Amino acid sequence: MFSFIKRFFENRRNKAAERDRLCRELLQRLTKLLTDYIDVDKSNKDALRKWLDDSEKMLAEQADSVKYKKSSFYAHLKQQWKTFDAFRAQASESIRAISIKEWRKRVDSEHVSMMLKQWSSEQKSQKIKASKSKNLDRKIGKLASQSAESLSAENTCSCCGKDGRKKMLYSTEGEALIVAEYRSKEIGIPLHVYPCPNGCGFHLTSNQD
Repeated sequence: MFSFIKRFFENRRNKAAERDRLCRELLQRLTKLLTDYIDVDKSNKDALRKWLDDSEKMLAEQADSVKYKKSSFYAHLKQQWKTFDAFRAQASESIRAISIKEWRKRVDSEHVSMMLKQWSSEQKSQKIKASKSKNLDRKIGKLASQSAESLSAENTCSCCGKDGRKKMLYSTEGEALIVAEYRSKEIGIPLHVYPCPNGCGFHLTSNQD
């Protein structure tokens, strides 16, 4: 009778000791993972993604941690889980914020690159600021009236377009760029400025090359 009671309490102690050991080991792994997060560069999406991937396996253990409820380490483990969940949310939010920032940078970069390509020559040579849409009509009218006067007779151009009609000639690259922007919005096709091969001025083209 006494031997049975003795074995019963020994088994109980052994189970409790094993439960404490497993709970302590889980707590140590969780604590290390949280320490790794603190050391991660929060501005590095790849580093954060690696931490999230490493912590993925902990989620399965989180569901099983309830079996350690009677362990003396359980209260601390439960608190660490709350911190772990908060850190996972922070990491996911950081990755999302970085992704949005990268997307905005890419869009802004493409826009700036397009604008610089369109206006760089004008900014260097003519120092004319890009016109707002509401002022384009006035500038186009003014430029059209000045074009004929600004070109001398000996610089008359014989360049023709695909339709065989004589191409419009602009005396300065700045004038051509302003007209290109205006007409591109009108017809929905991007126009580009190129120098007249005869050295008379500048023309517009829809040729991407």
